[in-house]
Formats: sequence, C-alpha cells, structure tokens
Amino acid sequence: MRDGWGIFARRLHTALKAAAVEVQDRARQSHDFTTRTGLLERSVQVDTRYAYQADVYLNERMAKYGPFVHGGTKPHRIFPKRKAFGKKRRALRWVSDGQFVFARGVRHPGTKADPFLHEALQSSRGEIDRIFRRYVDLTLEEVADSVGRTSYTIR
Repeated sequence: MRDGWGIFARRLHTALKAAAVEVQDRARQSHDFTTRTGLLERSVQVDTRYAYQADVYLNERMAKYGPFVHGGTKPHRIFPKRKAFGKKRRALRWVSDGQFVFARGVRHPGTKADPFLHEALQSSRGEIDRIFRRYVDLTLEEVADSVGRTSYTIR
C-alpha cells in the first residue's frame, strides 16, 4: 500500500508545475512590447526545484533588459560607455533617415511598464483552478485505490 501523503505530495508538485507552465505560456504569448528576436519571451522561465513552490520569472542572464521592459523606466540620460582598456568613447552613434547621428549624450524619455508576468497570472487564474481541481481528483482516486476504497468525496 502506498503512502497517501506521498501520493499527495507528488501530485501537488505536478499541479504546481503545470500551473506555472500555463502562466509561462500566457506571458510569452500576451504582452505589449514589440518583439524583435524573441529573446525576452524565451527568458520567461519556470523553476520547480522546491517541493511546494513554483516560480515564473525573467531570466536576466538571457535578457538583461527584461526588468526594464516589465517595470518600465523613468526619464534618464544616456552617455557613451567606456571601452576596453579604459579608453573613453566620446559620442553615441545611431542611424536616422539613413544618416549617422552623433551626440555626446541623449535624454531618454523613459518607457512605459509592461507587467506581462503579473497580467499572465491574473488571466490564468481560471485555468489554474481547473488544473488543481483535476489533480485533486486524480489524487483522491489514487489514494482510494491504494487503500482499497471505492471512492472519496470532497464536500
């Protein structure tokens, strides 16, 4: 006879992982930012190392700019960075209307936040409830089988 607690723990872990993957998929699909490479979507990761915890997070090693897109930025100044060996760059350079533009610094107006992880969790609540209900039913059936009962019911 199997231990009912072991069955419950295994099913709970599986349900948590399924719920986290649901949020991950929704976050990767529904966001307001313009994607160019898909790197930010791929940086939405799931961690289920711990028994009763599942984390959906932005992997900053994959996309360092992820938190700035998710949380937005305030207006700020941008200056040239130092190059290797301490040599200082003197100007920023970008292309505008097919021409190179140079500037010693620019004022960035800031970016609006796109809290797509939070929105994915909120919009997944119904599906998460269905996932947990399904796994609770499976757990009850398995526990009932393991102790030789025909059924259990939840009131």
